[in-house]
Amino acid sequence: MEKLKILIIVLVFAGGIYYVWNIVPPYFHNYEFQDGLDDIVRRATYTNISEDDLKQAVINKGKAMDIPLKEDQVAVTKGNLGWTISVHYRVHVDMLVHPVDLDFQASSHNKVLGS
Repeated sequence: MEKLKILIIVLVFAGGIYYVWNIVPPYFHNYEFQDGLDDIVRRATYTNISEDDLKQAVINKGKAMDIPLKEDQVAVTKGNLGWTISVHYRVHVDMLVHPVDLDFQASSHNKVLGS
């Protein structure tokens, strides 16, 4: 009976490690992507860049971080006070028992100084 308890504990521990190993990286990539968006919008605030070029820069940043983005997932707008970028995307994680789709939303807004 003692061996069965040890086996169950080892299986639960291994399952926890497997879960964390698969679930944590998409959240980490989202955090890095959010940081990249902040950098993109900060640089775009003081340059003459079109909305389409900025959208393409966001898509390229996603590709560099293994986040496949389509144009309809990226919203870029320029207002009187600066740029706003909003990105909605989904990451599919294959788990042994139950695959999971994680939805993420990253956004950034910057204001022009002096406004």
